[in-house]
Amino acid sequence: MKIKVLYFSSIKDKLKKVSEEIEIKESSTVEDLISVLKEKYPDISQNFDKVMIAVNEEYAEKEQKLKEGDIVAIIPPVSGG
Repeated sequence: MKIKVLYFSSIKDKLKKVSEEIEIKESSTVEDLISVLKEKYPDISQNFDKVMIAVNEEYAEKEQKLKEGDIVAIIPPVSGG
């Protein structure tokens, strides 16, 4: 199934992209998606460890199941002053 992944902040800057479509297995969870992203982008895999995840504009737990057409936002921690 295909889902759309949106990237923000430091991850967006490192990947040099705002979004992409990812093909994942049926019945995948948010945690499964993070594993796919870590494998796809090994240079920044540690960046995915402390992110917040939103599915269809609502914060999601790692156990949440994804479905075809979901939009998943990957939001890294933001620091500033």
